[in-house]
Amino acid sequence: MQGVVIGVDVGTSGVRALAMDAHGRVLGSASRRLPETSVDGHRRTQSPQDWWNGFTACLLELGRSTDLSRTVAIAVDGTSGTLLGLDDRLNPIGPARMYDDSDTGDLPELISRLAPPESAAHGPTSAAARALQLSTAPGVSKVVHQADWILLKLGAQEAVSDENNALKTGYDPVARRWPEWLGRLGLRADTLPKVLPAGTPVGRICKAAADSLGLPHEVTLVTGTTDGCAGFLASGAREVGDAATSLGSTLVLKILGESPVFSPVHGVYSHRIGDRWLIGGASNCGGRTLLAHFTPERLSELEGSMDASRPTGLDYYPLPSPGERFPFADARMQPRLSPRRAKDSEFLQGILEGLTKVEADGYDKLQELGGPRLRSVRHLGGGTRSRTWMALRSRALNAPCLAALDEEAAAGTARLAWTGMGVEVATEAVLKPIGGLSSLRDYDTLLVDQFGTLHDGTHPYPGAAEALRKFKADGGKVVVVSNSAKPGADNVARMLKMGFGPNEIDLVISSGDVAARSLADGSLGAAFSGRKAHLSGRPGETYGLEKTGLTWTAPEDCDFVIIAASREPASSWKSQLEELLPALRRGVSFLVINPDVEMLTPEGVRPSAGAIGRALAERGGKVRYLGKPGPEINRAALAAADVRPSRRVLVIGDSPEHDVAGAAKAGLSAMLVRTGIMSGVGEQEIRARMPLGEWLVSESLRP
Repeated sequence: MQGVVIGVDVGTSGVRALAMDAHGRVLGSASRRLPETSVDGHRRTQSPQDWWNGFTACLLELGRSTDLSRTVAIAVDGTSGTLLGLDDRLNPIGPARMYDDSDTGDLPELISRLAPPESAAHGPTSAAARALQLSTAPGVSKVVHQADWILLKLGAQEAVSDENNALKTGYDPVARRWPEWLGRLGLRADTLPKVLPAGTPVGRICKAAADSLGLPHEVTLVTGTTDGCAGFLASGAREVGDAATSLGSTLVLKILGESPVFSPVHGVYSHRIGDRWLIGGASNCGGRTLLAHFTPERLSELEGSMDASRPTGLDYYPLPSPGERFPFADARMQPRLSPRRAKDSEFLQGILEGLTKVEADGYDKLQELGGPRLRSVRHLGGGTRSRTWMALRSRALNAPCLAALDEEAAAGTARLAWTGMGVEVATEAVLKPIGGLSSLRDYDTLLVDQFGTLHDGTHPYPGAAEALRKFKADGGKVVVVSNSAKPGADNVARMLKMGFGPNEIDLVISSGDVAARSLADGSLGAAFSGRKAHLSGRPGETYGLEKTGLTWTAPEDCDFVIIAASREPASSWKSQLEELLPALRRGVSFLVINPDVEMLTPEGVRPSAGAIGRALAERGGKVRYLGKPGPEINRAALAAADVRPSRRVLVIGDSPEHDVAGAAKAGLSAMLVRTGIMSGVGEQEIRARMPLGEWLVSESLRP
């Protein structure tokens, strides 16, 4: 199906929106922060108008960077259990009551006597209790959830919720109705919204909302879900037994099953996703324990000091404070973090080993309670930055550990929007093999990578020059877009020696060009506004940056660092990294002007400048990249060629992570060539490394 959908995540601290096509490609995104929630004792509130203001600003920002004229549907997720009261015109009365608002008096005790044990309405922050309080306020005729109200603002004709947001308010997902015990509580069913499955069309956007947001009048409104469920859907998990683990403040486990599991004593409940069930539990162990003992910077520093292949033998249960809820409930359980090893690296590894055991025990418990056997695990959250934890998990879990397709909840909500349109979005890339360039008739502009696509650094690839020559002879434009830190003019001279001249190429744009321009005009912001910089690259090279007016100095004295190139294979990239650690400790920022993680050398594929940047980021460094897959370089190339972004532009390159991912971020088509770093790589690995979407694949660039 043609067109795009918009998924919006309305959280506590901010709003995030993204546009996604039917292949699962994210074409653009935008975000806006929200004002802080108001706290008065146990009552926590937020203004619904703040949600709408953030939502509106977010979509307008998205529309400035992404063509939304083809939008066909929109869906919204919200924080589970956040509620507000509406008058008979469906306008808010007073502030919204937040999901963690526990100002509910004795109502939770009453609910414990009325509600069945498996209900998600139990507890001091019971949404059902808040709903009852809101329903008795003067003038309130409806009580709705956060996402429900956004749908009303967009034009829904009645108050409609989804089965996931309604769960903690007391909704029975098995019987698919509001249960009668809510009436005995005093909460009338006609006060609550109509409940439909997540991903159900509920009407069209109203003209006023469409015009104010810059959207077509035919956009379909689709029921969303909770932010937690949306995160799971974004991960790419889709089959029974697929799971997702999120290491945030707590450790949250979710697995897709064919039947629900409810076990309040273990803190386990189930959300309904179509005809399947998202079974989940959350341990109190997690990131809060880590941050109680280490700063984020220290965690990054210690990452390289641990060895997952050598267990510490420590038997930690890393709670941040007394009390556990899953995989078993014990309000009096104490943290177990002794003996405390003298070495911080061993202590940290012991905590990570403890988290790994909690995760493995958690999935075992879900299966023991009636859940499915673990088939695969996606990982979400900040914990994914720890390579040690990833390695420990891969050994402990009897299932493949996979990277999430996307960690943004808004991506999962966008997938629900496509569900509402009857489209099942792919969870892996679709590869379309083709022969030569002459078989393609749908493109009039090529953005072509250089190293690994046109040549190997020394010799041109057979047929590449001829292919470009024929394309230009037929009236096409060819722009070489390179992550080279050297100026485009220097690259022109190199390529001319290898047979790529004016008959084959119109112009060359390099990441070095973008960097020099950005440093000169100050568009990179305060972090890169100083005049003293350390340049890390090949000895004797200035990469055309001498015209920026910068003064070169040592890492110990610089305002910021520019990483232009890896010195591989002449010397190890790790020795280059060591040279930059004084700057890292001083907290200065790093600008990587060649984001390639790998590069082709006469000695084979070696780590490039992007690998140095990634290692610094893992150690807590403030790293910014200029070049593919970032949007600046493709925008600069199209502007220099006087070409508007369109479906008639084709990106060609040998890197899934840079060339194809850069095309995906810019909403452009792409062709991967199996030369350069892709030479000899099997199709399964290629598919796993490619971003979502439908992509052309060719053995090489040839006529």
